[in-house]
Amino acid sequence: MTWTQRARRWAALALLAAGCDAPPPPGQAPPPEPNTAPPAAVADLPDGLTPESGMHILVKNPHIRRTADEGLYQTDPTVPSGRLVGACKWASPVVRRGGVPRPPLLKLEGPYAIPSPKPGEVEYYNNIGLRKRWYYVNNYQGTYPTGAVIAVRGIKRGRRPMFDRPTFLVRYGVFQPHMQFSPINERVMFGTYDSFPTHVRMEILGSGRVVLDALVAAFNRETIKPLRGGGRHFTARPKMLQCKVVTEIGPCEIRGTRHPWKRAYVVFVDNPYALVSNRRTFTFPDLPVGTWDVDVWHPQLRLVQTTYSITIRKNETTELAIRLHPPEDLKPKPRKRPPK
Repeated sequence: MTWTQRARRWAALALLAAGCDAPPPPGQAPPPEPNTAPPAAVADLPDGLTPESGMHILVKNPHIRRTADEGLYQTDPTVPSGRLVGACKWASPVVRRGGVPRPPLLKLEGPYAIPSPKPGEVEYYNNIGLRKRWYYVNNYQGTYPTGAVIAVRGIKRGRRPMFDRPTFLVRYGVFQPHMQFSPINERVMFGTYDSFPTHVRMEILGSGRVVLDALVAAFNRETIKPLRGGGRHFTARPKMLQCKVVTEIGPCEIRGTRHPWKRAYVVFVDNPYALVSNRRTFTFPDLPVGTWDVDVWHPQLRLVQTTYSITIRKNETTELAIRLHPPEDLKPKPRKRPPK
């Protein structure tokens, strides 16, 4: 036996000892490989994702297609456009303050009490320092409302790209972000970084239909492992949830049933010309030419008018004023007349 034959024999024995099959003799075809194709249920998943990873729900619903034949919005950079400039104002005089004070801390009692709290749950949220949310701002321009949802309805083609699928995370005791937009025929994703579970209920405000009523699991801090040189490694993450497909245009309320202060909103639209007024003025710099209806909605403040009609002309500016009723703490208090 030559040295070459001995080397081949030792290599074959080493492969057998390692649990591998020996290579086929020269001139013989290799054995067929086992069938490793994924089952039909997960054949359309992106590379590296499996149902066990909890990320297969990120795949878009294959039964919902977005084509021009269905009359859905299409991005077209050649569409002629104009400019819409608007402002949110109070419908009645308000008290001008030297500065809006910081919102007060939430007390986890009364309407904000946690039903049947788990051990350490109340202390956990008290340490976060949760505060109430105010929908107005005071600066050198005066006191003006914020948080109004302004959406143009019925646009089929425009220069803006469509919104992506929205995702909410429960983090630091609240939903982040507080408000998002989503295309119709989509789902909303939910995840968590909180140490306690959150029971999420999502309801379409227009029809009252509930599209999600499920528990978002807590984030287990024991699964966080430090890395050398800094950084962290997550050995396990809670699985994300998704709501049912929403086909209605309008706002949806998201709330935590166990934690009454957890509120968020997602507004479903048929085109991407929508925004939230967080300043005194707002601008749509590339609104397509035509006559459109503008829907306005606010999660807390009352509106004088909920729908406005505007006409956009090419390379021209159109103005719009939206008025809201001020909250009670901003209304001027009547002066008490001294008795005669």
